[in-house]
Amino acid sequence: MIKFFRRSRQKTLLENKFSKYLLYAVGEIVLVVIGILIALQINNRSEFKKEREQELILLGNLANEIDLDIRQIDNNVELTNQRLDRLYSIIDLLENPKGINESSFISKSFEFVFDNYFKSNSGIFDEAVSSGKMSYIQNGQLRQDIFDYYRNANESGNDGTTRQMTDELITPIFVETLFMNPDGFLTLGLDIQNIASLKSLDFGALKENKDFWKMVLLKFGSNKEQILRWQLIKERANSVKQKIEKELSILID
Repeated sequence: MIKFFRRSRQKTLLENKFSKYLLYAVGEIVLVVIGILIALQINNRSEFKKEREQELILLGNLANEIDLDIRQIDNNVELTNQRLDRLYSIIDLLENPKGINESSFISKSFEFVFDNYFKSNSGIFDEAVSSGKMSYIQNGQLRQDIFDYYRNANESGNDGTTRQMTDELITPIFVETLFMNPDGFLTLGLDIQNIASLKSLDFGALKENKDFWKMVLLKFGSNKEQILRWQLIKERANSVKQKIEKELSILID
């Protein structure tokens, strides 16, 4: 009988120890889980802070890059207008053909075959897209606006029409009407006067040459249209830049 009670007491003690051990083990597990959650939260906050810092840097760099596009457009517009003014002053000489210096006229007319072209400064954007850094920009609408700007700015059609017109239409007419004469070759250092039987440039006939005036029309028309396309890109650039700067001010505050 005594042995029975002794065994019962020992069993109870063992059960109590097991319960305490189980409670202790559960407590340890809970503490470990809490520790892991706290560590994850701290890590998430750290990652979030790093991404916000990267977002600030990226947006600042994109704003600077787009500003370079705006400056390039302003410079292109100025240079193109200056070139058209010079070409117009050359054309204006035809009002008094007898006073024209042939070699000088032909040399200055070379500007018919020159143009300015716009190429977006998209290095920062391209790198951000390829590396996935565009995802740092939390403002979804702003991110889409940036994508839309660069897609429109990089369209080949922006300057492709002007380039094609100069290469395929203006240049052949320029060679035929202004260059196929002894003075034209002389501008390149080639004296063919005693070799080829080419006639000297007749400015009176040039005034009546429809191909020449077609070239003038194409040149001025294509460059004026080009300037209008640049202005549209500039408007988009200014709009996106302002949105980026607004987002930067919100993030900094």
